[in-house]
Amino acid sequence: MTQPSLELEVLIIGFGFSSVPLIRELERTGTDFRVVSAGELSVWDRLEERGRLDFDLVSSYLTSFYSFDLVQDFETDFYPTAQQFFAMHKRWREQHRRHLIRDEVLRIDNFETHSLVHTASGQLLRARNVVVATGYQRKVLSHLLDTDYSVTGQTILFDMIGDSVNLMISKLIAGGNRIIIRCGGFNPRDKVVPIGDRAFTLDQLEYHNLRYVSHELYSSFYEASFTPDNPALLGSQFPAIVRDNRKAGAAASPHSGSVAIKYWPVDAYSASFGHRLEEAIEEGYLLNDIALWIHTGRVVVVPRETPVDLEARVVHHDGLEIPFDHRFSGDAEQPRLPPILIDGTTPYTYRYRDNFMGVLPKDLQRIHCLGLTRPYTGGLANIAEMQSLLVHKLIVNEAFRQRITGNLEERIAAYNRHYYGEAPPTGHDHLVYYGFYTDDVARLVGIDHRPEDCRTLADLLFYYAFPNNALKYRLKGEYAVEGVAQLIDRIHTNFDHFVLPYAFVIRAGLREPEQRRAWINSPWRVFFNDMRHKDRYLPFLDTYLAAYRRVHGLEEPAPAGADPKDLAWQTLVERTSRIRDTVAARIETPEAFTYGEELNQEIGDLLGRMRREATGEAGPLDGLDPARRELLEAMFAPPEHDLAFLSP
Repeated sequence: MTQPSLELEVLIIGFGFSSVPLIRELERTGTDFRVVSAGELSVWDRLEERGRLDFDLVSSYLTSFYSFDLVQDFETDFYPTAQQFFAMHKRWREQHRRHLIRDEVLRIDNFETHSLVHTASGQLLRARNVVVATGYQRKVLSHLLDTDYSVTGQTILFDMIGDSVNLMISKLIAGGNRIIIRCGGFNPRDKVVPIGDRAFTLDQLEYHNLRYVSHELYSSFYEASFTPDNPALLGSQFPAIVRDNRKAGAAASPHSGSVAIKYWPVDAYSASFGHRLEEAIEEGYLLNDIALWIHTGRVVVVPRETPVDLEARVVHHDGLEIPFDHRFSGDAEQPRLPPILIDGTTPYTYRYRDNFMGVLPKDLQRIHCLGLTRPYTGGLANIAEMQSLLVHKLIVNEAFRQRITGNLEERIAAYNRHYYGEAPPTGHDHLVYYGFYTDDVARLVGIDHRPEDCRTLADLLFYYAFPNNALKYRLKGEYAVEGVAQLIDRIHTNFDHFVLPYAFVIRAGLREPEQRRAWINSPWRVFFNDMRHKDRYLPFLDTYLAAYRRVHGLEEPAPAGADPKDLAWQTLVERTSRIRDTVAARIETPEAFTYGEELNQEIGDLLGRMRREATGEAGPLDGLDPARRELLEAMFAPPEHDLAFLSP
């Protein structure tokens, strides 16, 4: 048998973004490791090579950068550009290049105590632990790299949906192109959420740990702005966009496997960039308000089962035949794993639900998957950083590994029941709600913030209102990062200690479910997909499209006329807008925020009680009415905190 050319404690396969936090921890503990990678072929490398890093991220700064980056640079939360994000990748890549073996992995033979890794150069690497961090591949990447966005006046069919598709659409709209999306629906979510006179990046307004108080209470916040009984919402006006996310038997809501699109709503985009449109567009900040595109007839959504004649290039919908010029089709993300042979003979097939926390495959020994879990909201940095801590502890702490693997299949089954219920596997199972996932990992690793440790109202605000970004768990313990305490202070200053969202949770939590849903939907501008403010921004839309064309050197598209394609499209828009036109007649727009006064009163009471508590004049539950006392008691001792897959 060929002798290994190198024997290691840890071999990481893949030198991308997700590897960085693990490399950092392995360096810190002096663990013997190397990284093997064939070259810099990541999605980001290829986008940069083609000059396509011309967009901003769908996740905010606080969820897109690692805690050890944020302690150095954070001043305020915002949506970074792709160029800013990739610059961070390259900085860490250069810093850790000394650990790199430049080679291509051809095969992994996995055995009980070790793995043998075969490479293209003929090297045979023996490692006690292998970490596969090679990421995903997906057909849409080729579209992002190669699409000609200079086309004008054409009808384009997308047989897929997602953030990448929404990015492509935002670049095609300025050319007067008509877009048909054929899909099973999606969850569009505003990137910026207004509450009162404040605006929050969506990722910082999710109060994830409230699920432990009541999954019903938590899901009411998530679901209220998607219910079809509010005529002001996109889903009420255009039912074809509504995706059925129900998973019978799942306790979590949102469930794992849900699909979301995050977009700049036109009012927030105008407020942020209206004073410097061309500069913002050049930086990559694009108006991608898919709700506005649907509202104005630039985009039409049809059901997945809508017939399409690919040879004739025609979509058949509602008795119409709509010709199209181009079609983009997609597929589910597929892991780019090298071939793995169990005991060196049996091919391994990757299935997300056969892995615990997306990290530990039940059929492999000491092989770990890193970066194959992706966020439904929040940034991949949160997932990758917490996964890296879990993988690191599994590698360096044998007692911890034995505890987790001793009942691994039972843990996986319990996790799947909680997050998927009875739903069959899909190609989206790896999409998780980031704040649920980060807290689950923190509890496994033992670096979580425990509700039983809360003693004060300030403790409750931090536990429930401060979002579960990875940095929250780097404050103390074995994985503490120097400077995180000061970082948290800066974040608190930015968000007024999250008093406003906490007050919102309290006021909503005091109401019965039906009353709560109506109350959440009562202000003039609800959280997501509110269509009432769109029309007043139509002049701004014209200004934006003209600015986009100037920046990219596009000619102004010809106005729609009597061309048969134009007439067919207009008929399609009219028919797909029939429900909107009926529902919109029932919209009542309040003149001011319905619950603004309530929130201000709650904030004042809360700040007053916190001051009295700080001076020792009163305890956190003193002087509360029975309903508030019951709610806060449930926060101090949340009844749904126990999760079977986290049990010893």
